[in-house]
Amino acid sequence: MHARIAGMRIGEASSIKMLRSVMIKGLEALTAECMLAARRAGVEQQVLASLQASDPGIDWTARSAYNLERMLVHGKRRAAEMREVAMTLSELNLPNRMALATVDWQSQLGELDVDITDASLTGRADAILESLPT
Repeated sequence: MHARIAGMRIGEASSIKMLRSVMIKGLEALTAECMLAARRAGVEQQVLASLQASDPGIDWTARSAYNLERMLVHGKRRAAEMREVAMTLSELNLPNRMALATVDWQSQLGELDVDITDASLTGRADAILESLPT
């Protein structure tokens, strides 16, 4: 760990961590929604190719598999953190609808009992889709 001063005011470090979570945990939730829908629709390779062309700096297949793993393993805790983030956004007089939607997805995937020994995006997506209620 490399500790450093985050700011001069009390609470700045917490604010940084919480507001960063909007992006990181929100991207995980968006990834799940996108990739699970693409897999179910049978167009995941085309969606991944389109994402790769739009933002070639990200390995979308690897990142998507990683994001699903994070949600499956840590989703319950991440959902609780995002509830706090949603309250923080409200206290800042900003909308929190994306944070609240992230809470739902993180919680739902975190509560699944899914075997993630298959580290591939396809394997993880299929395991999740088989476990989701229909």
